[in-house]
Formats: sequence, structure tokens, C-alpha cells
Amino acid sequence: MNKHEPLRPCPHCGNEMRAGSLTRHEPICIHNPAAAARYRAVLATAPGSDYGITCGRYVELSTADKSLPTVITLRRLVGVKRWDDVLAAFGLQPPAAEQRASHCPHCGKFVGAAQLAEHAQECQRQQAARQAAKPKPEPRPRKVYTFAPEKQRKQRTPPALQICPLCNMQRRNLGRHTCPEAPDVLAWLAANLPDPDYPGCIITVAKYKALPYRAISLTTLEAAYDSWGELAERFGLKLRTGAPAPGSKLDAASIAELHRLAQELHGGAFGPSLSEYQMHAVNGTYKAAGLAKMYGQRWGDVLRAAGLRVGTRSEYCTSAFARRKAHEAARAGIVRRVASKYERDDEPIPREQRGLVAYDTHPARGGGTGHWLR
Repeated sequence: MNKHEPLRPCPHCGNEMRAGSLTRHEPICIHNPAAAARYRAVLATAPGSDYGITCGRYVELSTADKSLPTVITLRRLVGVKRWDDVLAAFGLQPPAAEQRASHCPHCGKFVGAAQLAEHAQECQRQQAARQAAKPKPEPRPRKVYTFAPEKQRKQRTPPALQICPLCNMQRRNLGRHTCPEAPDVLAWLAANLPDPDYPGCIITVAKYKALPYRAISLTTLEAAYDSWGELAERFGLKLRTGAPAPGSKLDAASIAELHRLAQELHGGAFGPSLSEYQMHAVNGTYKAAGLAKMYGQRWGDVLRAAGLRVGTRSEYCTSAFARRKAHEAARAGIVRRVASKYERDDEPIPREQRGLVAYDTHPARGGGTGHWLR
């Protein structure tokens, strides 16, 4: 479109527009006598009638005849919005009430009220005829899903078990079997099972696992023998007991500490108990648990190795009670509200300033000296 194209006036209405628009506008201009006469003839219900047709009827006519302007274009050309005003512009009156169009429930067309019943009946008959003539679609075949059968696994026959002629163990492959009754294995076990620290005893399982080389695995030995003791009997050995190993010696520092505690706590009559060593030992090389472990968790063997006698339960209780009494006598000036039998100062942890505060007199009556109760 040329923006600089000169505007030309319509010879009928005088509106200026470009040449292309003028060519489309002039045949439908309402001021064109030929177009106005045609509009009046189309809008009238009958030739020479003063009543106009309904808007719905004009929609049908304009749809069938493309030379007629649409309802929107016709309203724009007349310059009104209501359909009755469009009819009045051409000297026509609004249609009567019985002529106003209604929608057909079957085809949707605008039909006058007088003809609506007849039209609807005919339209329904035609639709029924069309539906009867229309071929019915064949039913859609139902899709059936099929699944491939599972593949049957091949049944594998397990290999037959082979029996070792020496130990009677069942194995699938004797070529990978280490027989515990083989001569070379028996010779190796006889040389490595005895414990050098405990003559006549078998080594422990932990020591067996720690061997740098094992001619037979521990799992095979456990399968061949019900227990470690049965293996020991097989080679004429016995299990280790809690007795100390021959030749085990305490170091000088531990012996000196044991003798010091025996002298201080019991006057050298017998050695300290395990709990006394735990509380009062200061210069020992090992703790009480370490010394007991060296001698099979037997504290009596530790004292005997140090040349000390093991005291009885009564002797230990009597000695502890005497120490408690001596301690109470040294602290006789302190007010105590707790039974003296619960007082103990033989622990390594200081008991000063622990517990509840006790006063000689009531604090609200002039105060008093406070003391810590244990």
C-alpha cells in the first residue's frame, strides 16, 4: 500500500478513501441508489411489505450470498447498532413478534416462530435419514497383549562330590583340597602347633593366624576338628591354662612398687590387693590390668612372682578398717554428721572440699564455722 496515494471521495456518500477501498465500498454504499434498493428488497419480508426480516434471517442470506455485506458491515455503513434502527434506515418496520427468529435445536439455523415447529420436525427427520444412511463404523478390534514366555533356564547338574581318601571330606574338586591328614601337612602341624612359651600346650588361634606361613587354612582345620582342644589332643598337646608361663619375670620397677605398697599398707605381711594397686601405685611400669594379663588374669600369681604372700579377704578388710580408724583419729577435731564407717581417705583422689557444708551453730543465729561433709 502506497502511503502517499491520494484519497478519492465516494461519489455517493462523499467519504474519502484510497482507490482500492473505494472500489469495494462503492457497490455496497447505502447512498448508492442501486445498493439501497437492493438492501430494501432483501430486508423486506415480502415484495412491497413494510416489515423487515429478522437479524438471524439476514445472517442466513448474507452467508449464502457473498455479495451482501455482513451484519457488522451493514450496521457500520448505516451508523447504528440496533437491528431495528437498520431496518428504519431503509423505511421498514421491525418484524412482528411471531416472525422473530429462533434457533432450530437440530441444525442451529434462525427460523421464524411461525415456521419453527414445522422446520424442526422436518430437520429432525432429515438428520435421522442421514444417520441411517451413514455406514456404521466397524468395531475397533481389541488389542490383545501377549507376553513372551519366560526362557527356561538350563538345568545344570552339579558335579558329583568327591571323597578324600585320607580325611573323608567331601569336595567338588579334590585338586584344590588341602587334606589335614596329608603327611606333609601333619609334619608341618606337628612342628608349628606346640607353643614354645608353654611346653606341652598348643598355640592359641591368634598365634596361628599370625604365623607367616600356614600349610593349611584355619577354616579347613575347623571343618576337620570340632574344636581347638580336639586338634590339640590329635597331636598330644593340651590347651593353655591361666597359670603363668614358665620363666615369666616381673620387671624391677613393678616388684619394688609391689613391695612398697605391701610395707605401707600391710606392714609387709602380705601384698596389696588388685584394687589397692590400682589406687595407690605410682612408680610401677605396668598398670594392675597389665600385670594381671601377664599372669592369666590371676593377681595371686603376680604377688607370688614378686615374692609376696596373698592375703585373705579377712586380712584385707581388717587392714582397711585399721587405716580408716587411724585416719579418723587424726581428724577428731572436725565436726561430722556422717557415720565414720563411710569415711575413707585412702583413695588417690583428694576428698577435700567435697560434699555438703555443716556448721557448728545455725548460720542465722550468729554464724559458725563451716565444715565440708563427705
